[in-house]
Amino acid sequence: MTLPTFLGIGAPRSGGTWLHELLASHPEVYVPTRRKEVYFFDLYYDRGLSWYESFFPAESEASRYQAIGEITPTYIYRPYCPERIASIPSITRLILILRNPLDRVYSQYGLLVKNGECSGSFEDFLGDRPQVIEKGFYSRYLRNYYDYFDRDQILVLIYEHATADLAGTKYSLARFLGVATDRFPESAGLRVVNRSYVPRARLAYAFSRKVAWHLLRYRWDLDWVVNLGKRLGVERLFGDAGPPPAMRQETRQHLEETYADEVKELESLLNTDLACWR
Repeated sequence: MTLPTFLGIGAPRSGGTWLHELLASHPEVYVPTRRKEVYFFDLYYDRGLSWYESFFPAESEASRYQAIGEITPTYIYRPYCPERIASIPSITRLILILRNPLDRVYSQYGLLVKNGECSGSFEDFLGDRPQVIEKGFYSRYLRNYYDYFDRDQILVLIYEHATADLAGTKYSLARFLGVATDRFPESAGLRVVNRSYVPRARLAYAFSRKVAWHLLRYRWDLDWVVNLGKRLGVERLFGDAGPPPAMRQETRQHLEETYADEVKELESLLNTDLACWR
């Protein structure tokens, strides 16, 4: 049975797709090609390890890789995930990538606008879904993982630092995962991915997303249909009407005040400087 040696556990809208593509570019690292986010430890745990194993290489091929894993950004938030993950002996490394919490919540809004799940302003979004602000209090969720994993088993990347110092990030990831530090392609990590925008054909795009989610969630063998659509560039057919409505300056100031103590708490917890979030 081939199971992961590492997991990316979050946070959503904090560079998980960027991290997935970066890791996929290293020849000694395996991340699933069939499905980028597996959601095993939260949504599909009842399907069992044999289903989970199907996303990873066969034992005859696994020896080609020094690190095998997957990135599902919601794992950080589920209180039952740390214990479930810790029960798999092969998983000894976790990667958590964090983004300025106010930019993260705005990016979540942008994604919902893109998918047709939200049509109002960012301020309307916060009023309708006040719980999204809670997801920016990262330290509360990270402490749950420290109950099950040693600190040196969890690599915490700060998105703003990671993308600004790409060479340093590649080196840190390689050392953490036990792979060659010089085998990331030079161009890996340079591309902007998963950008938020408003499709011109919003209703058609929203319908296509619902179909894709249904295929992935309820039809285990139809991942290839969704992946084919991505390779063919079907998303581009819906057009690009520009970015979602901007965040008001007073809203940004309010969120900065809301998260001020959390930023200090996280600095202390991680022993790192988060001046880039202020």
